[in-house]
Amino acid sequence: MARDEIAKRYASAIYNIAKSSDSINEVREVLNIFMENYEEEEEFRKILEDPLKEFSEKEKFLEKSFDHFTKESLGIVKYIVRKQRLSLVGDIKEYFLKLYYEENNKLPITAIFAKELSEKQRELLIEKLEKKYGKKIVLNLEVDKEIIGGGILKIGNEVINGSIKNQIEEIKKNF
Repeated sequence: MARDEIAKRYASAIYNIAKSSDSINEVREVLNIFMENYEEEEEFRKILEDPLKEFSEKEKFLEKSFDHFTKESLGIVKYIVRKQRLSLVGDIKEYFLKLYYEENNKLPITAIFAKELSEKQRELLIEKLEKKYGKKIVLNLEVDKEIIGGGILKIGNEVINGSIKNQIEEIKKNF
C-alpha cells in the first residue's frame, strides 16, 4: 500500500475518533506538536525510533512529553508510535487538517508579502478571498523581504504570484 494511502487511512480514523469524542481541536494540536517535535528535536526522534527500547519505555516518555493532553489524544500519539508510523506523522496531520477544513467549509491560504499587513488589510484580504471562494478562509501570513512589493497566495496546489519581483521577471522574459 502506498505511503499516501496509509497516511489517509490513519488520518481518517484519527479524525473520526476525534470527532466522536468532540476533541478535534485538541487532537489537531497534539498532532501538530507531535510532528514538530519529531521533525525538529533529534533527541525526541532518537528515543521513539530506538529499536532497542521497549514500547513501554517509549510510552512513559510520551506520557511525560504530552502530560497536558487528554488520555484520548495521548492514545492517538501512542498508537502512531506503536504501529511504527512515525515517518508519516506530517502526512497524517496534513490529511487530518484537510478532512477538518472540508467538513467545516474552510480553505487554508498562505499569503506571503514583503511586510506585515495591517489589521484592516488583513480583514479586506480575507473578505475578498471568502467572496471569491465561498468558504471561510484560514489565513496564514508570512513576510518575505525579497518580494519587494505585492504578494504571493498559495491556495492548495495553486500559486498566485502577484509580487513585483515576479512581474519584473516576466517583463525580462518578454524582452
